[in-house]
Amino acid sequence: MRQSIAYERKRVLMPLCIFTVIATAVFVVMALSTRFIVNRYYYGNSQPVEVAANTLAYVPAIILGLLCYLVPAMQFSYRMKRRSVDLWYSLPVRREKLMLVRLISGLLLIFIPYTVSFFAGLTVIACRPNLFEMQYYILLYLASLPLGTLLFGVNSFLFTRANSMFDGIVFMISGMFLILAPVSFLFLWADSATPSHLDHALTNSLHYITFGPMEELYVIFDSAILGNGLSMEMAWIPYTLAAVTGIAAYFGLIYTARNHRAENAEQLSDSPFGYRVQIPFYLFFIAASTWSDLYRALGSLMLAGYLIMFVIAAAAYFVYRRSFRLKKGDLISLAASFAGGIALSLILSILI
Repeated sequence: MRQSIAYERKRVLMPLCIFTVIATAVFVVMALSTRFIVNRYYYGNSQPVEVAANTLAYVPAIILGLLCYLVPAMQFSYRMKRRSVDLWYSLPVRREKLMLVRLISGLLLIFIPYTVSFFAGLTVIACRPNLFEMQYYILLYLASLPLGTLLFGVNSFLFTRANSMFDGIVFMISGMFLILAPVSFLFLWADSATPSHLDHALTNSLHYITFGPMEELYVIFDSAILGNGLSMEMAWIPYTLAAVTGIAAYFGLIYTARNHRAENAEQLSDSPFGYRVQIPFYLFFIAASTWSDLYRALGSLMLAGYLIMFVIAAAAYFVYRRSFRLKKGDLISLAASFAGGIALSLILSILI
């Protein structure tokens, strides 16, 4: 285990330095070239008033978010190539330990560049004229660490469900909306069934996307840094989802590590968390939402919308199979999910 950690430390040293330099340079340059105090005219005042502006909180948010998507692909790409997976799996190291070492080094690859760039940029901001509530930057940093850890776990789990780099990247992107699809469907029809609209904070789509909690966090603290106070109302929704999905992802990564087979590398990705389930899953919920007021307003475009939806789903299956010849099970799954979604939308449109 110690030898694995020592080797991993040497292996990630170069990308760690590159990520740190790039992230730090981006934040520092942005901080040096941005004005943090602007003059604004208010109604009834003849003189401009100096106000705080441009906290640049979105810069570390983007840095952390990109690293949480880039690093999983770097750390677990060895599982996607036959030569590398044969090499790694031939070592006298249990696959669970190998997975754990990669996760730890992955977290270092994320948080060392993030930390150095964050405090380098913060130092520049503090040294320049501003009207910010600076203590909230520190709280923002501390609050972002667990969210970044959880997002990295989710993306790592989604990426490792694939057997090729391309599929892994697709799974990370498409997996962002796995919770949003059914939630949006429920809120759409619930809002149609009630005379009053649901709470906007409850139906905010970003809450149910994998990176949504991180986006919510930076919006909250951006307002606090500007002096508007710290308001965490309804923040429990995205944070609870992030905790549940993140913890489940880490458990799944370790639990399924032993079951991975070297011969799966470069083969079709048949994981239940990949194309095989995601395509009919999304197709069902999209089709089930098509009888809403929005689609009724489209009138004659309804049939065209159905056709486009079905063609996109079929194209996704072509990508999955790497062929235009689909299996009988694929066609049944495609047709059943499409027909089931339309049937459900028709039933709900009659009842509601």
